[in-house]
Amino acid sequence: MEHIELKASPRGKMTKGELNQARKSGKVPAQLYGKEAEPMSIFLESEAFSTTAKHLTESMIIDVNLDGKKYSALMKEVQRANLSGEIIHIDFNLVGRGQKMHVKVPLHLNGIAKGVREGGILEHAIHDIEVECQAENLPEKIEVDITDLEPNHALHLRDIAIPEGVRLLTNPETVIAIIKFARAEVEAAAPAEATAETAATPAQAAPEGATEAAQK
Repeated sequence: MEHIELKASPRGKMTKGELNQARKSGKVPAQLYGKEAEPMSIFLESEAFSTTAKHLTESMIIDVNLDGKKYSALMKEVQRANLSGEIIHIDFNLVGRGQKMHVKVPLHLNGIAKGVREGGILEHAIHDIEVECQAENLPEKIEVDITDLEPNHALHLRDIAIPEGVRLLTNPETVIAIIKFARAEVEAAAPAEATAETAATPAQAAPEGATEAAQK
């Protein structure tokens, strides 16, 4: 699995004013935490992180390159300013080979469902699942083929393959996707049209005698 790399520089103790000045110069304060490591205070380049963050998920391992030494980590929290939305701090959790972790992994639906081709509507019920695995077995996402999903049918977690070395923690009976058939909407529209036509019929089909009597 290919990791995204972020370049970092060490950060010493700083006052609040010094941190604000660093942010204005394009640096983002961050912290690396680990069970068997002392916390490390670092800086990331704001522009580079903002570009990379668009592709990051909670289950994606990042290589934080600190002065040439790489640390594998998961992004756990991004703090933003309330008004501007500017990133003001990031927390990373260090991960090591053989370390078990509980992580949410995104589900990616592939293909066009048979039910959609027949006029149904696809509802994506959940977008991620919780799993347990070692760092080296952590999938960035799980691909789900929905091409055979028919109208008024649902796809459950129990129906898909979970990668080897990954233990599912979310209930396997959970619905991933469902096809709701749209025919009911068409049938509901038909009586409404018929009612409008019926309302116009009496005036158009009034007997000739009744019309003449009304004129007299």
